[in-house]
Amino acid sequence: MNWLLFLVVGLLLVVVDASFMQALRLGELWPLATPGLVAFVALWASRPAVPWAAFLLGLVQDLSTPVIVGDGEVIRLLGPATLGWLFGTAALLPLRRVLLRRHPVAIGAATVVLTFLAGLVWGAIWVLRGLLHGESMPWPAGGGVAALGGLGLQALANGVVAVPLAWLLMRLGDWWRFPGGGWSAAGSRRFQGGRR
Repeated sequence: MNWLLFLVVGLLLVVVDASFMQALRLGELWPLATPGLVAFVALWASRPAVPWAAFLLGLVQDLSTPVIVGDGEVIRLLGPATLGWLFGTAALLPLRRVLLRRHPVAIGAATVVLTFLAGLVWGAIWVLRGLLHGESMPWPAGGGVAALGGLGLQALANGVVAVPLAWLLMRLGDWWRFPGGGWSAAGSRRFQGGRR
């Protein structure tokens, strides 16, 4: 895998998530593009590279995403994206053989799974933090059930954003240097269906 390309695209998407994507905000929900890159890499990179990529990009995401707690205090909680994306990519690795990886909709579906599983880890971290420190949870007014519904909507929004993002990432073809990717000059210019 081309780590330099991954880091440049990853940092660019973190900046896009922090600035531009909030323009697409609907209430408390706004889509993120970075999970789409993590899902893309999880389906194409070598197995040893996938956890490292998820860890590095999750760490950057956690550091760039502050959380406002009950009394208005802003904190940066390390772990939700870092551990969540590690967990999510571990679940995606067995699915690599079943998904039509060359299809952008498959990357979108993988992003939905990744985001939902990462959100469950995020919730578990907040529950653990709340139990240890006696603080309230950052759930919406409806409690945990509403938070789970919001997580599902967030996962779907991220999956929708991941489809055009995957199409753009696939245009980079051979530059990714994925092992056994089967990228060809024609494949990087236009969509080729099926899997190899």
